[in-house]
Amino acid sequence: MKTHTVDFQKVFLSAPSLFLILSTDFTILDLNDSYEKATMKKREEMIGRNLFEVFPDNPNDKLADGVSNLSQSLHSVLKEKKRHVMAVQRYDVQGPDGVFEERYWSPVNIPILNSENEMDCIVHRVEDVTEFVILKDEQLKSKNQTENLQKKVDEMEVEIIKRSREIQKMNFELEQKVRERTETLLKREALLAEQNRKLKEQNKELEQFTYITSHDLQEPLRSLISFTELLQKEFAGTLDGNGNLYIDFISQSSRRMQALVKGLLDYSRIGRKKELVEVDCNQIVDEVLSDITLTITESKAKINVGNLPQIKGYSTELRQLFQNLISNAIKFRKKEVLPEIRISAQEQENDWLFSVQDNSIGIESKDMHKLFVIFKRLHDRDEYEGTGIGLAHCKKIVELHCGSIWADSKLGEGSTFYFTIPKF
Repeated sequence: MKTHTVDFQKVFLSAPSLFLILSTDFTILDLNDSYEKATMKKREEMIGRNLFEVFPDNPNDKLADGVSNLSQSLHSVLKEKKRHVMAVQRYDVQGPDGVFEERYWSPVNIPILNSENEMDCIVHRVEDVTEFVILKDEQLKSKNQTENLQKKVDEMEVEIIKRSREIQKMNFELEQKVRERTETLLKREALLAEQNRKLKEQNKELEQFTYITSHDLQEPLRSLISFTELLQKEFAGTLDGNGNLYIDFISQSSRRMQALVKGLLDYSRIGRKKELVEVDCNQIVDEVLSDITLTITESKAKINVGNLPQIKGYSTELRQLFQNLISNAIKFRKKEVLPEIRISAQEQENDWLFSVQDNSIGIESKDMHKLFVIFKRLHDRDEYEGTGIGLAHCKKIVELHCGSIWADSKLGEGSTFYFTIPKF
């Protein structure tokens, strides 16, 4: 009978789980290929060195406790001579560029005893559960954001529910009519046309509601800002430090609220005067660059504009679209790096594909889904000013043209914003 031998070293090296073999003083004796790949370090950089020298805590995370928790577990294994299963740990890994990457692990430490019940070594087995943990956190954040949004729209809930019921009723009536074989095609089309008309009227009323609400908020804000300025002028020399500080807080908060209301008002105005005209995109971009000449000069931005097409579109909205994308590319430039922006367009079968490419600070992949959400800021107000509504404007303008908008970006390597405009 033929005897088969198993190459256990080969099995160990190719195992999908992450394995590390440690001496009793926690020196790394061996590791498998999966461990080498997951930790972004070469085998020769790890073998023969102390585990915690190779994998220190992230110095940028003041709450980092990976070293402490793992050390306690390993010492427990040495003392008890029993395997120890650890809870999921955050233990960041330092990449080849020196930057720590957020990682989560599910570790198990297993003692290997000799015939005399003495410790020979410890097998440290881990599973990388980073994607699961991050996905779970994002789901929780998404849930919290949804709850916060619900609180903000409570005042509109009654109106929305009412209109939703009307739409549901119309849809039900439409389905009933379609199922009735005795109805003629002309009647079904007439009914659908009437329902669409009502739906457009309702959407128009909703836009008017948003416009009126934001417009009416401006007057009390202007009064608040004016009285704050009067307080600053009249009592500037009589208030103590805290008094002046409080007035500054009121003034700054009022102006931020005013900017938000203006942004909401501008957002509601997009597409209100819908008139398709022939638009020369080269002329539009030239006018935008002329309007922001001071910003371009101060930032020393280099802007390259390719040959852009003439399209059917809404001139005012398209101008705002290009201005927002170019201004963002300049605003989010890297420190001590002159901004470079390239604007181009490519003809496709059914539409034009535009791109605005820059060498800005870039965007983290985890933040990409927030880009076009209204009032969603990716940076602190102290770092970059703004209301967080600019890209939401862009999305609404592109969708007004029945197009799509998206972005490709890597942190530290710049961004490219793409949008399509159909050939009407």
